[in-house]
This record gives sequence, structure tokens and C-alpha cells, in this order.
Amino acid sequence: MKKVLFVVMALLALACLTVWAGGEQEGAAEEPAKRTPVQVSFTTGSMGGGFYAIGGGIADYVTKQVDGVFLTAVTSGGVNENINRLHSGEADFGMLNSSNPPLAFEGLPPYEQKFDNMRGVGILYMQYVETFTLAGTGITTFQDLKGKTVCVGSPGGSMHETFFDIVRAHGIDPDKDFKKSVYLPAREAMEALKLGQVDAVMEISTLPTPTISELALTHDVRIVKFAPGYREKLVQAMPKYLPVTIPDGAYPGVGRVDTVGLAAMWGCNKDVPEDVVYEATKAVYSPAGLEYLAQVHPAGAGINLEGAAAFQPIPLHPGAERFYREVGALK
Repeated sequence: MKKVLFVVMALLALACLTVWAGGEQEGAAEEPAKRTPVQVSFTTGSMGGGFYAIGGGIADYVTKQVDGVFLTAVTSGGVNENINRLHSGEADFGMLNSSNPPLAFEGLPPYEQKFDNMRGVGILYMQYVETFTLAGTGITTFQDLKGKTVCVGSPGGSMHETFFDIVRAHGIDPDKDFKKSVYLPAREAMEALKLGQVDAVMEISTLPTPTISELALTHDVRIVKFAPGYREKLVQAMPKYLPVTIPDGAYPGVGRVDTVGLAAMWGCNKDVPEDVVYEATKAVYSPAGLEYLAQVHPAGAGINLEGAAAFQPIPLHPGAERFYREVGALK
């Protein structure tokens, strides 16, 4: 009898072990599968500019924090090149501004086709127009640029469009009234100014801009100002430009300068998977992500979740939209 009882208990124990093992395997099967590694690219800007710094910081942080996503930053000429790369799928994510993409998306002038494969991810920070020169040129306002050789921005960028809007508001025809217009990346433009090859350099960037800060350490730098009343004239005619002020002390020896600005944003190609965009957006606008970007560049301190979806120059990607609705940043 005892022998039979022993066999029965052994069989019951074996049955329990089988059920437990099966339950454990079933539970393991329910664990979310890890994402297949995804290699994506982030098109930024020229070296030395704010787009390059912030875009690189976003790429680094997403790669570190989002499992299975490897985001690589690459240089570019600027906004127009980034619009082309995002539309064509040559880049997955990219730095943009708030003024050019809506025109490009709809195919409005100066764009001759619709670049509607772009989607928005989020607003980042303010960019300042800060055309700079050296004190020895005698240039004070934009009116003084008549007859000068000017670097109007990076090749492939859109700075020249803003620059031409500003000088036209001052009564200068960029096709006739400059001695020469040249297109150079940020660092090359700074070197050309030091060598006297150009008289002024157009820049739209964050504060402080690394190339201007570097130049101000060894040269007497001046930010070209709007002539009295002309900033108001430009803003009234073109509301896409916002009146902003470069504060006193932003650069050594450069005081307060009233100028105009645009918002920097990041976008992506519409075919980037929703979960990748969702996780990237969630990482960047997390408290830790914002703290990280504030350390990457001073402009990062101006990035916040409240402003990320405050307006949408182009339609949001579904992944970004899902995140903003979840956290209440978008109703």
C-alpha cells in the first residue's frame, strides 16, 4: 500500500512540474520580441553650426536609449538639402526650420515640385539671424552691404533665401547690388572672413554659434544690424519671421542686437516605421533627453515638451503624433 501511495505521489509531482514548466514557457512566449536592429540616418548641417551639434546630439541619444535603433548623424548643406534627402528617402530623420518645409510640402515658390514625403517630428528651439562681419570692414547695418562680397550661406542650404528677404527689405537687389555672392559652409565662411576674402557672412543658428564664438576670441566681431525701422517692415510683410533679440554678452565684445528668427524643428521620411519614430520622439523629449541636449549645445536648453507640438509646419508623423497625444501635448 505504501509503495502504491509513493508511486501516486511521484506521478502527481511530475505532473505539477510539467504544468509549471509549460506555464513558464508560455509566459516566456508572451514577452515582447526585441526589435530587429534598424540602421537609420539623421541629416544635420555643416560642421560648426547649431544644426550639426543638436542633430548629432539627437542621433547619439536615440542610439543609446532606443533598443535596436542605430541613428547616424551626417553633415549637409542645410535645410534645402535636408528637404531633398528626406523626400527622396536618402535620409530618415533630419534638421529643418519652420519656414521652408511648408512651402516645399505644398510645392509653392521657390519650390517647383511637392516634397510631400516629409513628416514633422517636433519643434526644437529658436534660430537667430546673425549676419556677422569684422569691425575693420566698417559695416554696421544691412544697408552697408551694398557693393560688398558676401557669403550668403552654405551651398544646399536656405540661408540665402532669408538673407535676400532681409536685404531686399533694405532696398538692396541681391542680383545687382553685391560685388559678389558666395556660398560656403560655416567654418570655411569664417576663414574667408578672417582672410578678407568676404566682407560679411550670413548665419542663422543658435546662441551661441560656435564659429562666431571662436572668431570673437581673436577678432573684433560685429553682428550686422537692421537699419532703424526695417526689422518691423520685414516682420509685417513676412510674418514667418519673428522679432527676437541677441542678448548682450552672447559673444565677447558684441552687445545687444535686435534681429529676427525662425524655429528649428526635426522631421523624417513618411515611411520610417511608426514605432521607431514614436520611441525616438519619446526619448528626445523625456526629462533625461532634454537634459542631455542642453549639455550638447546651449540651444538645447530651449527645447521643451510643451513647445514640441505647439504648431505643425508640416503634418506630424503618426509615431510622433501618438506620443504627443499620450502625454497630453497634443489634444
